[in-house]
Amino acid sequence: MSRTPPGPAPRRTGALGTGLGAAGTALVCAVLAVTGPAGAPLVGPAPASAAPTPASASAGTSADGSARGARAAAEAARAAAQGAAQRVREVEDALERQQEGARRAASAAVGAQVRAERALAAAESARADGTRRVRALYMAPAGALTGSGTYALVRSLLTGSDPSATLRAHELSSGRAVDAGARADQRATGAAADGARTAVVSAEDADRAAGEQVAALRDLAARSGQLQQALQQAQDRLDALDADAARLEAAERAAQELAAAAAAARTAQAAAAGAGAGVRAGGAPADYADLYARAATTCPGMRPALLQAVGQVESGHGRDVGPSSAGAIGPMQFMPATFAAYGVDGDGDGDTDAWDPADAVFSAARYLCANGAGAGRAGESGALFRYNHADWYVVMVQRIADEIDAGT
Repeated sequence: MSRTPPGPAPRRTGALGTGLGAAGTALVCAVLAVTGPAGAPLVGPAPASAAPTPASASAGTSADGSARGARAAAEAARAAAQGAAQRVREVEDALERQQEGARRAASAAVGAQVRAERALAAAESARADGTRRVRALYMAPAGALTGSGTYALVRSLLTGSDPSATLRAHELSSGRAVDAGARADQRATGAAADGARTAVVSAEDADRAAGEQVAALRDLAARSGQLQQALQQAQDRLDALDADAARLEAAERAAQELAAAAAAARTAQAAAAGAGAGVRAGGAPADYADLYARAATTCPGMRPALLQAVGQVESGHGRDVGPSSAGAIGPMQFMPATFAAYGVDGDGDGDTDAWDPADAVFSAARYLCANGAGAGRAGESGALFRYNHADWYVVMVQRIADEIDAGT
């Protein structure tokens, strides 16, 4: 584009105008000779730079915006992949805690059994020892009687110089025998009491260890569900990238990190399934068993054993009511928002409370029923997956329910 000389624009009259003078006229003629009448350069070098036309400026802005959008999408995909990798690490940590809890629970159970057996053996030994002492005193009284039993007493009466003294000695020995018997009984009773106290302490230790195992298993299940969701979200972000964004380094790294996270997740989930397979059905306290049975009747087709299995896994039938690491609360481990939508006044006291056993169990029955738990095996699976988004959790709970139904 030609440049206009600085200064005020000249008044035009005719082709070249007037008032320019000789120098001005010469200058205009020179410019016209160089640029031509239309202003297009005829000779000389092209300008070093030119201002963009509106169309080219718009195209450049659009290209810049597209590049920025592609970079942002790729970075978001990578962030999602890194988030999934973090979820994998959390599951691995939870798995380690669950395995440690299982080891402690098994050790506590074995320890409780060993201590109880030792206490029973000690009590039996004390009783046997007392019986031997009493028998020995009756059969061979110290100083007065020789031989054994009734024969020794009769012989002493016939041969002794003072039958009265013999009888008194026998009575004294009998008294000693009674005292010895009483002491033996006391020792046996004391040993039995010690055994009972030991059994109680051992049972409490086993309960605590079992509670820790339940809490660790619950945390593992929750984190496994979160992991599956994070992996899916990260994959969705990658799949949504356009061709330009997918070619960026951030997108390529996101794909690599997500692939590594998915592989680690498969390993962790397999280990979690193995941990779940080691959990056996346990008995429920009478009050909870009654709640499971009554709540199941509110959902046609639901088996009480399913509710009992969920209650065992989620809180150990009220032994560990949370809050969990994810914020779930109460015997059936509801998230507050979910309980707000499905909460039921199970005991009819006018209050709906996730911490209350009756409300929690009846609400769990309602939630599971709404998601298909009364519609056979497949319905149970779908409902349990909604309860906790982990396939191995579904398998574990259904297996425990089967064991409860079978009485094993």
